[in-house]
Amino acid sequence: MRPTLLGLLRTAYVLVAALLVATVLPRLGVAAPLVPDLVLVGVVATAVLRGPVHGALVGLLAGWVVELVPPGGRPLGLTALVLMAAGLAAGLFRSPSSRSPLRPLAALLVAALATVVAHVAAAVLADGDVELLGTARRLVATMVAGAVLLPALLSVDCGLVRRRLG
Repeated sequence: MRPTLLGLLRTAYVLVAALLVATVLPRLGVAAPLVPDLVLVGVVATAVLRGPVHGALVGLLAGWVVELVPPGGRPLGLTALVLMAAGLAAGLFRSPSSRSPLRPLAALLVAALATVVAHVAAAVLADGDVELLGTARRLVATMVAGAVLLPALLSVDCGLVRRRLG
């Protein structure tokens, strides 16, 4: 099994997205509730094209990357499990025959809601403090970023597969 250009691009996207979300956007003054989950968008793009098993695997690996980027996950391992579940859920929207532009956005909405529910549950269990307005703002920011990024990610992915580079 040798690495493909598409695999390298997916890995680069996850690394860059994790660094943007954790370091660059907060330094640019973007408020924490308005920082979109760009890593989730990449996981959903892969899951919609490759299916639930691949989506879960990419979500797990992407979650580990997110936890390695400071400030890291709390509790350790939760982000990886949540992104794995989100990738699995988004992969259920895989349909090779459908070209609907709403299918990837529906997958992103389901995956984002899964992450929100998991993080709210973890916050309630950990310290009982949940900020629902901030969580809702982050969900909206992720959906807006996904509406912009998903079509580009999907077209690059499909183009590389057509050229047998993926």
